[in-house]
Amino acid sequence: MAILLENDLFRLAFDQERLRIVSLCNKATGDEHLKRDIETPLCLLACLHDGEGVRREFVPQGPCRAQVRPTAGGQALEVAFEGVSDGERTLPIALRATIELGAGRAEAEWRLEVDNRAAGWQVVEVLYPYLRGLYLGHDWQDDILIYPHHAGERTVAPIREYTSDRYLHFGRAQTHRQGDLYWREIPYCGLASMMWLYYYDQANGLYLASHDDDFRLTGLRVETAGPADPWVGFGLRKYHRIRPGEAWSSKPSIVALTQDDWHWGARRYRAWFRTHVVAAPNPALLHDEFTLNQCYQFKREGGTIYHRFDDIPALYEAGRREFQARHIFIASWNRGGFDWDYPEYHPDMELGSPVDLASACREVRSRGGLVTFYVNARIFDTASDYFPTLGRRWAIKGADGSLRLEKYGPRTFSVSCPAHSEWQKWIGDIATWMVEAYGATGIYLDQLGSAEPFPCYDPDHTHLDIGEFNAGYLALLRSLRARLQQLNPNSFLMIENCGDIYSAWVWGNLTWNGEPYDEFFNLYKYTFPEYVQVNMVNPRPQLAGEERQRRFHQDMERAMLLGSVFWLGLDKFSDGDEAAHRYMQRAVAMRAELQPLLRQATYLDDDGVYEVPEGIRASHWALAGDGHLYILANHSPARERYLDVAAPAAGARRVVTGNIDRVPEKLQAAPQGSRVRIRVPAHSLSWVLLLP
Repeated sequence: MAILLENDLFRLAFDQERLRIVSLCNKATGDEHLKRDIETPLCLLACLHDGEGVRREFVPQGPCRAQVRPTAGGQALEVAFEGVSDGERTLPIALRATIELGAGRAEAEWRLEVDNRAAGWQVVEVLYPYLRGLYLGHDWQDDILIYPHHAGERTVAPIREYTSDRYLHFGRAQTHRQGDLYWREIPYCGLASMMWLYYYDQANGLYLASHDDDFRLTGLRVETAGPADPWVGFGLRKYHRIRPGEAWSSKPSIVALTQDDWHWGARRYRAWFRTHVVAAPNPALLHDEFTLNQCYQFKREGGTIYHRFDDIPALYEAGRREFQARHIFIASWNRGGFDWDYPEYHPDMELGSPVDLASACREVRSRGGLVTFYVNARIFDTASDYFPTLGRRWAIKGADGSLRLEKYGPRTFSVSCPAHSEWQKWIGDIATWMVEAYGATGIYLDQLGSAEPFPCYDPDHTHLDIGEFNAGYLALLRSLRARLQQLNPNSFLMIENCGDIYSAWVWGNLTWNGEPYDEFFNLYKYTFPEYVQVNMVNPRPQLAGEERQRRFHQDMERAMLLGSVFWLGLDKFSDGDEAAHRYMQRAVAMRAELQPLLRQATYLDDDGVYEVPEGIRASHWALAGDGHLYILANHSPARERYLDVAAPAAGARRVVTGNIDRVPEKLQAAPQGSRVRIRVPAHSLSWVLLLP
């Protein structure tokens, strides 16, 4: 017998005999989203038996009690189980799931209570909500998945694409295969930058998010069986230890059904997030930064020396000439060079003395420059003299006591636990010393928002629970930022990639995924337009010929449309890159021209932009006083192409325009009813400003 939870917009049915959800319908569009009857438990628990360290999965076991009751704002479905089973044993772990639906809204809040009465067993993971067997509309091939891997992915037909070779060989965020099941799961906060995803087609949208103000380590899971049996599934995993005799209540998760594209989900998540986190202001001297001179060429490949500390002032001046960059980023400066001997952050003797390094930084500052130093905030070299004592002690431990090991180049590293106070102190003290002793203005914490986070089971660490990875890094960023700004009010932090809770405490996020797998940096930028993205735009070293040129233009144009800071390197333009070098210099000049506008504008992606011609890309920015800026990429460049945009509130428009070729032009904004038509300038990059 099915029990219904519904209103005029939303219907969910739970089958009490089959112990699972059998319907999820968007009543506004009439689409039943559950297209396949896939046996799916309401939730899934991972448990450990004392002394074993072996992870076992359990699902709710009948009998169950289910009822719909009225609430102050609508109604709620309650489902209660007295036990869970792994197919071999049944444990007395009681569950109570609540799905509450507000009146007049197609949005349900999901909560779960877990009461562990099983002697000798710990619950360590909870997957809930867990929905499978979905696709939207009549054809799954036009469905699109928005996934917060790093700065974002946008994948058309994930049922097909997630089973392809390109996703099965995607590195840390790849698809895994178990028999006929394919799955991806990225943990927050690291591989996943936010705790929400969005699935939509032309008529329907599905928003799934964890509104967890503890910001606990969370897995965002996607499953599919592929095109032969088309369906997709989603789940949210929480890492939390529930010992025998303990109970736990989850924070809410949200399932909303809409008729909108992914922008709805971004606005919904931001509205929730900003009730709990307010971004700290950045120093005023950073407001006009638009390029960064990245210098990794000091000591590399385990001993090759390219530059020494006394070269730093000359490298800074070269960056000023080439990129208009007053910000120099220094990596491979530490003992052993890049990706060696972490976390022994001491100046390499073959590059110069500590005094040489401090003198070089002082010289850069005297010329109005900013110096940022690279520090890896995550890993410990297992070849270090200190690994048997400090490295092993600080490392993340699995449930069986094993270490997390990763390899970079020829070296192997353990992953250190950011929720352990000894590791936090070491990284914080090193960063503080770099500012105090060597005169750094910025500190870059590599991997902090990029690499995979893990639960830690070490009982000797200072964290209270296994899922406090995020809380550890958050505590480090808050305390370190305060310490550095006491030394220098203009000090700042940068991190690799992004995470919503981390970005609130740093100036820059070096956003990248590496390979062009459905990259969609618009996702993070639209959700959090105030967060600064630093985009890699150098020519790709692994490419050659036309493909190298094409990718360079693509990366440069994306960074321009996003208003990102350009990450450029003096050693990245080789023989044969002369055309790319000239294009870079023209793009930098245009980016400098735009900065006074962008510093006061809000990124709107393509909201309010209609009928974008094929081959044209556009971003929309709102300015105070009803001004609107459109940055346009027209790489062909095609002529006589037009862009329709929403008519601003005021009537007539004054049009100002500029372009990468510095060619003076006059444009008009032609009214077209509720829209305005603009001719797209025939330049690879241009901008159009509509003013009252």
